[in-house]
Amino acid sequence: MRLQDCVAVVTGAGSGLGRAAAELFAREGAFVLLVGRTRDKLEAVAGGIRASGGACGVEAADVGERGAMQRAVDALVRAHGRVDALVASAGVVIGREAALETTEEDWSETLRINLTGVHYSCLAVLAHMVAQQRGAIVTISSIGGQVAVPRRASYAASKGGVIAYTRNLAVDYARYGVRANCVCPAFVETDLNRASLAKVKADPEKWQALLRMHPLGLGQPEDVAQAALFLCSDESRWITGVDLSVDGGYTAL
Repeated sequence: MRLQDCVAVVTGAGSGLGRAAAELFAREGAFVLLVGRTRDKLEAVAGGIRASGGACGVEAADVGERGAMQRAVDALVRAHGRVDALVASAGVVIGREAALETTEEDWSETLRINLTGVHYSCLAVLAHMVAQQRGAIVTISSIGGQVAVPRRASYAASKGGVIAYTRNLAVDYARYGVRANCVCPAFVETDLNRASLAKVKADPEKWQALLRMHPLGLGQPEDVAQAALFLCSDESRWITGVDLSVDGGYTAL
């Protein structure tokens, strides 16, 4: 097992990319703290992990609330003695607008969850990782933070910020043995975008155009989870400050 005896935190673990990462990390031997806003979803994921022989805990918390994240991680460290890995996966897609069309509410909430939430999640683990002189942080950004995607002003700003923030973490905390890397997926079939993908599928021309953007086809949550697993494992011990495109070839075109 690649994460035997690892103690990990996964945010956004109730669905999508976070759920896939939590389930994979548990299969690879980690104790996983599942963090998300909806307890029922987290408990459903936890039930599946435990039924498969994995170990996990559940914490209903909003990543955009610093105190909630800190309390969750501090309790984890009291129980297990350390925290080895974080996958900051919680995210939202609220507005699908260009800049002039973006409301103040959509802008504020998108950045609160997608960027400030990543910051608070990292703050919650960093002091512990510095003290233990070891740790791996993986943030989840998007190709929308690397290249322009039309009508995604607030989302692009938040995800571009995640990439820059992660690089700074990598440089600032390398001397403490803490690594920080970012995964940037293209279009992945998740609960978050299933409705919008269904609309695209209803138009054969648009659907084929979307598929042409991904030479390897659309991704699945497990594809992103595997990248996070690698970046949290000792196999990537000399990798930090990377924004890794997991995009089926999208950014190569």
